[in-house]
Amino acid sequence: MPMKKLTLSSTLNHKAHGYEPIQIEVEKVITLYGQRFEQLKKHPLDDVPELIDNRDLMYIEGNTAHCVLFLDYNGNDGILVEAEGCGYARKSQFIPNARAIVEQNDLTPAEQQLHRELKEVADKIAELAHAGDKHFVFEDVLGNTDLRALMIQSVAEMLSRRADLAEVKDHYLDIHGQADFTVTAKPTQEMKLYCPLTIQAEPQVYETDWDDIYDGDYEIIPSSCAKDCEDEINEAIQEYSEENEAHRGLMVYYDDDSSVNEKIYSAFPSVEVRGDELVGVLTCKVTEPLTEREMDEFKSFWGGQCSDGWGEGYEQQEIETESLGKIYVSFWNSSDDWQIEVEMMDESEDIEEEESLDMTM
Repeated sequence: MPMKKLTLSSTLNHKAHGYEPIQIEVEKVITLYGQRFEQLKKHPLDDVPELIDNRDLMYIEGNTAHCVLFLDYNGNDGILVEAEGCGYARKSQFIPNARAIVEQNDLTPAEQQLHRELKEVADKIAELAHAGDKHFVFEDVLGNTDLRALMIQSVAEMLSRRADLAEVKDHYLDIHGQADFTVTAKPTQEMKLYCPLTIQAEPQVYETDWDDIYDGDYEIIPSSCAKDCEDEINEAIQEYSEENEAHRGLMVYYDDDSSVNEKIYSAFPSVEVRGDELVGVLTCKVTEPLTEREMDEFKSFWGGQCSDGWGEGYEQQEIETESLGKIYVSFWNSSDDWQIEVEMMDESEDIEEEESLDMTM
């Protein structure tokens, strides 16, 4: 069987006389969304906000360059940058398949051992197949290797690297019913993102002296007139939610590679009365403060969910209310008045010891 063809994007130097690599230490991996990576690739000398925010991380010391690696959210490639204190990619290198390099580097020792053990099993099966065997029972070719213990160790090591967990204990004893992990999450702080609502109500029906009935289109009403509908709208939001959103809300749709995904544990949309208005709110549980760049990224995510994601589907749901009849609620409008306001609660929410997570595989 021919070798699987390797396909990658790269650059080629014309008649290169040699290569003198230096040691690279990647201080931070940053994922670029949309067309941002393509813009950096085509215009590396343009200023990049993420470089400006992180330029203190980039410098050369001896034969070691401390760099930032940008990954393409829509692909596998990356660009390595040492900006020398500038806001643009003064020194850079295109890295094909950078995502695979990052993922390989992220493997824990137990994961690497697990991979080696599985490869040995595959090699053994191939060897026996050449000797004439055709049918295999996995446990027979596994030998004395305890894959379950390796898997538990791998998961424990992955959990211990997470920024949102306070303590991870692996106490695997291979005893039925005995917990294999004890995991304690970090205390959380509540953060709320507010946005204006657009509410459309079924118009009143007017009867004339000639018994004609006028029934116009749905009309937009002030959100202050919908304050009595808060509970009914929130019940509709709850009914609209998906089963996989039960614990983390909309964070289940967030990019796994982003640091925001570990700092914000959950994000649930709802409405609440604020002042004299009924407004949309995204209530979040946060384990660590977000940087300015992370906050901008998260606000962009919530704005996208309001306009094109979760909110686009929800605004099509008919809501039956006692005071206004049938209404439709949108978390988005295209006017200049639409904006997101962030409010951070002062008090942290302590997670009780009984809320730590015991896991048995």
